[in-house]
Amino acid sequence: MPSSIHVQSYAKINWTLDVLFKREDGYHELRTIYQTVSLHDELKLSETTGAIEIACEDPRVPCDETNLAFKAAVLLREATGTSKGARIEIEKRIPVAAGLGGGSSNAAATLLALIRLWQIEIDERELIRIAARLGSDVPFFLIGGTALGVGRGEEVSPIEQVHCEHLLLVNPGFAVSTRDAYEKLSRLTSSEAASIIPFTLPAAKGIRELPLVARNDLEEPVLAAYPEIAEVKRRLLSLGARHALMSGSGATVFGVFDNSEMAGHAESELRAFGYWAERVRTVGRQEYHATIFQ
Repeated sequence: MPSSIHVQSYAKINWTLDVLFKREDGYHELRTIYQTVSLHDELKLSETTGAIEIACEDPRVPCDETNLAFKAAVLLREATGTSKGARIEIEKRIPVAAGLGGGSSNAAATLLALIRLWQIEIDERELIRIAARLGSDVPFFLIGGTALGVGRGEEVSPIEQVHCEHLLLVNPGFAVSTRDAYEKLSRLTSSEAASIIPFTLPAAKGIRELPLVARNDLEEPVLAAYPEIAEVKRRLLSLGARHALMSGSGATVFGVFDNSEMAGHAESELRAFGYWAERVRTVGRQEYHATIFQ
């Protein structure tokens, strides 16, 4: 029986994000295309006699019951009836509240790791239900790769994989509240357009056609409220990105480059300007599942 497990908790971007309407439950109906990328946090989980503990040196990460990894452990323990506990040590590399799904990824990685660490069994549908209770993005991180998200994003289906070697993530250094982003939203995608969204990216036959089909409905209100994010996008395009888009509710913007030289130059320039910038690549489903556990 393993005494501890190390897992890689990958970040995501949204190739597209269309907001259709506000639902009766208060959430917005979405159509989004998720993508895992190579940036990841490191988690170490060790079994305890009963306590659930979170440890993280990043002061922006809560180490109490509000942490999504803590909540994941509690829900999994309740669902399976085990009395075991865990110490979850999180080494953060994914910026916090950045539109990259760091907390959601940590929660999903915790679920997958604790199933092994605690040596428990759980029905796949129950695991997905727990993930959806934790957050709209969490179920996606149970499958990884390229996937379509509908509902509030929690209903996830694998789709044709997108491969892109030269992505640059750029964050201006502040957090954007997801709630605030949605509250500022005024324009919603029409239902007619929504009906074709699931097919747009695969039909584009790869990343080179992305500027023709990809948009993020949250960009307009967020960029209006945070002009520096618009400046990040402008700089990415001026440095040779052939496509740039805000991921999720921001503040991170990703740029798509044709080669490593252009991406590297842009990374250096944007870091010199004071931004957090990181070159990444897409991570497909097969690689995702092969590398979660170290």
